[in-house]
Amino acid sequence: MTSLLTDHIFAADPSAHVFEGRVYVYVSYDEPYTNSYDTMVCYHALSSDNLVDWVDHGRILHLDQVDWAISHMWAIDANFWQGKYYLVFCAIDKVTSTFKTGVAVSDRPEGPFTNLGTIEGVEWGQDPSLFIDGDLPYLVWGARGSILIGELNQDLMSIRPETIRNLSDQVGGYEGPFLHKYAGRYYLTYPALDNEVWPQRMCHAVADTPLGPYQDLGVFIGAYPGNSGTIHGSAFEFKGKWYSFYHSAWVSGSQACRSLMLDEIAYDDDGRILEITPTESLQGRAVAGGSRFEIHLDAAVSNRAGGRHFEAMVNLDPTGESGSTGAGYLSGMVQQEYGFSALLQVGVAREYEVWLRYRSNEDHVARVVAGRHLFYDGNQNQSYDQYINRGTVFLSTDGNWLEILIGTKHFEFGDHQIRFSNSHNLSANQRGIEVDRFRLVPR
Repeated sequence: MTSLLTDHIFAADPSAHVFEGRVYVYVSYDEPYTNSYDTMVCYHALSSDNLVDWVDHGRILHLDQVDWAISHMWAIDANFWQGKYYLVFCAIDKVTSTFKTGVAVSDRPEGPFTNLGTIEGVEWGQDPSLFIDGDLPYLVWGARGSILIGELNQDLMSIRPETIRNLSDQVGGYEGPFLHKYAGRYYLTYPALDNEVWPQRMCHAVADTPLGPYQDLGVFIGAYPGNSGTIHGSAFEFKGKWYSFYHSAWVSGSQACRSLMLDEIAYDDDGRILEITPTESLQGRAVAGGSRFEIHLDAAVSNRAGGRHFEAMVNLDPTGESGSTGAGYLSGMVQQEYGFSALLQVGVAREYEVWLRYRSNEDHVARVVAGRHLFYDGNQNQSYDQYINRGTVFLSTDGNWLEILIGTKHFEFGDHQIRFSNSHNLSANQRGIEVDRFRLVPR
């Protein structure tokens, strides 16, 4: 049965991989309730260790961070290569007005990612996918009516031109390719049209080498009620079972505001993927066990993910020795208004619990503002200087990490800044208040 993964954001083009026992899904971001793919300007990463409880790690890359691009941040993929995580993505180049394929890098699978530039030798590089086969990296991409594949050089910044193969005479697709390996063979999944009639169907082909030649195996996700016109996805193995991610219009009813779908897949004796029939239940909202999600906003890297730091000091902690849950933590919030903000992106309006993970060796008064709402301790008639449980909420005399519920708020769809700051305190300890993350839980 189909699982509708998330409706807290509108996301598409899911590319899934398993890193260190956890599934990471890299998605393009559909701006809520628009009617155009031209508005897509950023990406998110989601992860889970059981395919039921999911974390949205927030924005991982935005158009504003890509100096060569001007618009159309469409499909992406990411993979682990030589000790780091690399994101491949596409956007319209500001000089040539054509799609280029970009590369970004991160020390962590959930990002955020830092732009490195474009891949030399990839023309009209739309919907790229990064496939790693042992010690060889490959790029497969859509290129104006064709699917192309080629071997990348070891730095991933250029392609070996002599290895490029045009697969359009072997498969009927032209965008959205993804490679996975099953039973020693290489499977290419891709969207295609049947006699140029929409919607797209998900097809697959198989080869003995990444570069082909490929044998077309036909459709494994056909047209179905609630489709979004386009279809784009990936296949992955997790805990001994195989799954496929793709997207639909089940939540919004709009082709440009898509939601993620997840189905288990199986292969027949001839190696074909058995056909998937997306099945709605519970009115198409949460099916097959009812996937749950939280949003984690990492304080240490919030300024690279749509937020800002206000005189806070970054303490990166790649090993987690400090007890942080992400890339590290912020410290040095020693006086009034020192703090940070984090970006929350919402697709469907909903009420959230807002949790804060922090530590301090001193009593502190702090404040949290979200979507122009200042959280109090429940009494909305308090005077200005009586913030969150004054003198008690941030009491942590042993310096251990604590997590507290700040309060609940109904967030409308769109972008929201959540700001934490020291308030009316001068800290004797120069580390001041230390913050790990915000965690948002839907109610």
